[in-house]
Amino acid sequence: SQEIEAAVYFCTLEALNNVAKYADASAVTVGLADEGAKLQFRIVDDGRGFDTSVTDYGTGLQGMADRLDSVGGTLDVRSEPGRGTTVIGCVRTGS
Repeated sequence: SQEIEAAVYFCTLEALNNVAKYADASAVTVGLADEGAKLQFRIVDDGRGFDTSVTDYGTGLQGMADRLDSVGGTLDVRSEPGRGTTVIGCVRTGS
């Protein structure tokens, strides 16, 4: 649907903006996979990372999570200081 397409597009864009603003990364990889009944996107950077146990979602990450939630999707953020960040979004497509 157009809603799912927009959610994936804008979440990917926000994740890339976060890499540019905060990560101090030398490389970033963007992946998109159609897994039948779900669509998954993944953004992986080799930047500074952060401690997810003490850092709340900022407005950008929370906005991404909310946008995906509105179309029945999920957001998973994995990061460690000095080890980069991985952002994974998953949305059911129903196909």
